[in-house]
Amino acid sequence: MVGAMGTRRLSTNVVPREKWSLKNLFYPQFDSSNVEKKYILSYLKRIYPSSHRLLVTILISHALINSLEIFLFDSSPKQSKIFHLSLLAISICLNILSLIIINRLRIHILSNIISLICICPLAILSCLYPLECHIYLLIILIYTLANFSLLLSILLSILITIIITFLTLNSKMRLILLLISNIIGIYSNRLLDITMRSAYNQLCKNANVRGSLLSEHTLISKMIDSLMPHKYARVIMEDFDVFRERVQNINVAHQGEDEKKMATFRPLHIERMENVSILFADIVGFTHMSSNKTAAQLVVLLSDLYGRFDDLCVQMSCEKIATLGDCYYCVSGCPEPREDHGKSCVLMGLAMINAIEEFDEDNNEQVDMRVGVHSGSVNCGIVGTKKFKFDIFSNDVTLANKMESSGKPGYVHITEATHALLKKDEFQFEEGELYKLPGHASIKTYFIGKRQLSHRITQKPPHMTLATATAVAVAAGVPLSVPLNDPNNIPDTSDSAVVTSPLLEEVVQARRATICEEEMPKDLAGVIENIETINEQTFENEEKELAVSFNILTLSYKEKRLEESFSAHVGPHSLLIVEVILSIVSLLLIYFYFFKRKIILTSIILAVLLAVKLILTLVIIFFARKLLRWWIIRHLIGSFYLVSPLIIILIQIPDSILLTTPAFFLFISTYLTLGASVSHLIKLLIAVLAILIYLPLMICTQDLSTQIIVDISVCILISLIVLYGIARQLEVARRFQFHVVHKSSEQRVEIEKERERADWLLRNILPEHVIEPLRQHGGSYSRNHPCVGVLFATLVNFHVMYEEQYEGGKFYARILNEFYGDIEELFLDPRFSKIEKIKTIGATFMAASGLQTDVNDQNPLESVYSLMEFALAFQATTKRFNEALLNFAFELRIGFNFGPVTAGVIGTTKLFYDIWGDTVNVASRMDSTGEKGKIQVPEEVAVALKDKYNFELRGEIEVKGKSRMTTYFLKH
Repeated sequence: MVGAMGTRRLSTNVVPREKWSLKNLFYPQFDSSNVEKKYILSYLKRIYPSSHRLLVTILISHALINSLEIFLFDSSPKQSKIFHLSLLAISICLNILSLIIINRLRIHILSNIISLICICPLAILSCLYPLECHIYLLIILIYTLANFSLLLSILLSILITIIITFLTLNSKMRLILLLISNIIGIYSNRLLDITMRSAYNQLCKNANVRGSLLSEHTLISKMIDSLMPHKYARVIMEDFDVFRERVQNINVAHQGEDEKKMATFRPLHIERMENVSILFADIVGFTHMSSNKTAAQLVVLLSDLYGRFDDLCVQMSCEKIATLGDCYYCVSGCPEPREDHGKSCVLMGLAMINAIEEFDEDNNEQVDMRVGVHSGSVNCGIVGTKKFKFDIFSNDVTLANKMESSGKPGYVHITEATHALLKKDEFQFEEGELYKLPGHASIKTYFIGKRQLSHRITQKPPHMTLATATAVAVAAGVPLSVPLNDPNNIPDTSDSAVVTSPLLEEVVQARRATICEEEMPKDLAGVIENIETINEQTFENEEKELAVSFNILTLSYKEKRLEESFSAHVGPHSLLIVEVILSIVSLLLIYFYFFKRKIILTSIILAVLLAVKLILTLVIIFFARKLLRWWIIRHLIGSFYLVSPLIIILIQIPDSILLTTPAFFLFISTYLTLGASVSHLIKLLIAVLAILIYLPLMICTQDLSTQIIVDISVCILISLIVLYGIARQLEVARRFQFHVVHKSSEQRVEIEKERERADWLLRNILPEHVIEPLRQHGGSYSRNHPCVGVLFATLVNFHVMYEEQYEGGKFYARILNEFYGDIEELFLDPRFSKIEKIKTIGATFMAASGLQTDVNDQNPLESVYSLMEFALAFQATTKRFNEALLNFAFELRIGFNFGPVTAGVIGTTKLFYDIWGDTVNVASRMDSTGEKGKIQVPEEVAVALKDKYNFELRGEIEVKGKSRMTTYFLKH
C-alpha cells in the first residue's frame, strides 16, 4: 500500500524500490498505456460507482439534516431560508440523478464533471456561510470520495480557500484549519489512489498467474497422463504430502533424534477389476538382434518397436502396463471397464504381430512375436512409494504369462475364458494343447493366426513424442526444484536451458509467465503483453470473489484465518512514519491555532504529547514487528495518535467556543481519517466518545442558546457521517489490496506445490540423472555402462501366501505395498543414494547401482559395494518386517551380479527407463535359481569382491541360456 509512495510509475509488476518524481506523484500511471486504459475502464465500472454512491449518501444526508434543521430551528429571514433550502433540494436532485448516470460512464473526464456537479451546492453553501462547518467537509470530500486527481483536487481546494479567505478576513486563524484539511486530504488522496492502483496491479499479476498456472497445469497433466492412468496419477499427487511427511520423519530419525513411529499404513491405491483381458507378448529373436548392437542402436530399435506398440495400445483401447526386457504386456478393461475387452486384447495381439513384420521391413531385422492372452480378474493400481508404475497382478495375470511362454511365434495363444468372449465368425481358431493348472486341473487353449493385411498399420514413431517432450519440458523449464528428502534445498531456477521443441517452448513460457518475484523482470515487455491480453471476465471473476470475502457492515473477512492474518499484518514503516509526521504537524498547527490562549498549560501538554509520540515512534521503528503484530497494541497506539489533538481542543473550551467548534469539526471529519491501520469502527468509536465528552463540557461551560447548540450538533452529526464514509472507504481499499496480495501468495504456493508434485512424480518415474541427457538429445537416451551392479530380490512364498478368496487379494496387496515401502525408504540413507530402483515385477524387486554419470571412476567397484550393502540391508529390513507380521513371514531370495549393461528410455505414450544386457540376465537367473534367505552370485563376482566379503561355494548349477555355472552364496 505504501511502498508505492516512493514509486516512480506503477508498472505491471510491483516495483517498490523505483525512484519517483514530483510529476508522477501528482499524476501516476502504469508503464503500459493499454494497462492504464484497462485500469481506468475497470475503475469507472467498479471502483468509481461504489465510491460515488458513498459520496452521494453523504451529500444527501447533509442536505436532509440541514433541511430538517432549517425547518425546525432556523430563525433566519424567509428569503434566506428559501434560498438555503433550494440549494439543498438541488443537491438532492443532482445526486439522485448522478446515480442513474454513473454506471454508464466510460470516460474519466465525465466522472470528474459529475462529481464536480454533485458537490457544487455544497461549495456554494461553503462560500455563502464560510463560518459554518461546510468548508471542512467539502475539502476532505474533494480529496477522497469525489475521485478527482490530486492536481485537480489541489486546484479546487486552493480556489475555495482563496474565496473563503476573502470572505472571512476577520478570521484568519481559519486558514490554519484549512491548511490541516488540505494536508490530510492530500495524504488521503494519495493513499486511496496508490492503494487501488497497487491492488489492480497485483490483480493483473494474479490473473496472469492464474492463466499461466492453468496452462502449465494442463501441460503437466498431459505429461502425467502419458506416464500412468489419469485417476491413479491424480490420487498419487494428492498423497504427496503424506509421502513428504514420512520422509521428513525418517530424516529426523536419521539425524539422531527419537524415531517417530509410523502407526498408519501408507496410501494404497489398489482395486479389483473382475472382467479384464491380459496380454503378454515376447520378442522372438531378441537375443540375436541385440548381440551386435551398440547401446544407442539397441535403444533406438526398442523405442521404435515399443513406440509402435504404444500407438496400437491407444488405437485398441488397451492400457500398457510395462516392458520387461523384451517382453511387453498390457490389459484391456482396466482401469476403465470395457465390455469388449477380450476382442480388444486379441486384436491388439494380432496387430502387434503385423507391426513387428513392418518393424523388420523398416529396420532390416528378423524378429517375431509370441503373444498370450487370458481373461479374468486382476488387482490393479500402484504398489510402493518410489518409481511409481501402474501394475496388475493376480493368478489370472500369471496364467496370461504362461499362455505367452507356451505359445508360438506369429500366433495369439488364448485360454478358453478368452475364447468364450469372442464371436466364432470373427476369428479363425486353432485348438492348442491343454494347459495344466496347479491342482492338476486342465483348460483348453486356442491359437489365432496372424492376419494378411494389404495396408500398413504402423509407422516409425516421432523422434520427440508428446510424452517425451512434456516430461522433458517439465524438467527443462524449472530444474528439479525440491528433492523430497531435502525440502529446504531449492536450487536457483533462473537459468533455463535452451529447448527446441515447440511443446517444450510452450511449457517454458508458461513457467516463466508465473514469476511472482518482487524484482522487475528483465523482459518486462513480454509480461506487459501477457497482462494486456487478459480477458476482462478474468478481472470480474477475481473482483466478485473479493466482493464476497468480507462482511458488508464490519468489513471483517468472513474467513477466520484470513481475518487473523489481516489483524496480524503490519503495514510498511514508510506509511507509519508519514502518518506520525502528519499527526505531529497537525498537532503543532492546532497549537498555533489556539496560540495566546492558556499558552502555558497548552505548551506543557503539547510538549508532553510530542515527547510521548516521539518515544513511541522510536520504539515502534525498532520493535515494529514485535509490537504492531498484536491488533490491540496497534490500535491502542494508533488511538493515542488520533486522540492527542482532542486534548488541546478540550483545554480551550472554557475560553472560546467560537474557536473550538471549527477545530472539533475538523478533528471529527478530517483528522480522524488518519491511521490507515486502525479499524474504521475504532475511529467511529473514538469520534462518538469525543462527542460525548465535548458536547456536555461545552454546554456546561458556555451559556449557549438552543439555536447554537442545534447548529453545532448538526455539524457534528454530519462530520460523523463524513468520517464513517471516508474511514470506511480507506479500509475497504486497504482490505481489498491485502486480499489481492494474500491471493497472490496463495497462488505462488499453489504454483510451487504443483511444480513440486509434478517434479516429484517425474523423478519417481524417470531417474534424475536421465532427464538432462534426455533433454539434450531431443527425447532419446541410451548409454553403455561398463560396471553396473544389478540385484533381483524375490519374495519366494508370496504367491503361495497370495489368496484371492479374501478381499480379492487386496489384503496381500497392502502387505506387499508396506513391504516395498519399507525397502524404498532405504534409499534415503546416504549410503544408498546412488542406487536406482528399476522396477518391481510382482513380488520381485529390481535395483541397480553405477548408472549415474558421476559415479567414482577411480574405483568402479564402489557402486557394487554399495549395492551389496543394500542387499544386506534388504535382508535386515525383511527380517524386521517379518517380526511385525502375525501369521506368516516372507522368505527372501536375492540374485546379484555386476558388469556392463545398456540403459535407455523407451516408449511413446508411456516412458520407461530400463536396463538390458547379459549382466541383467545373469542377475535374474541368480535370483530364480537361488535359495531362500541367501544372496547368490556368479563366480566372477565372488572373485572380484572376495577382499571385502566372504563367500561359500555352492557349486555348479543349471542356468537357462548359460548351461552350467559355478555360483557362490554370500556368508554373513
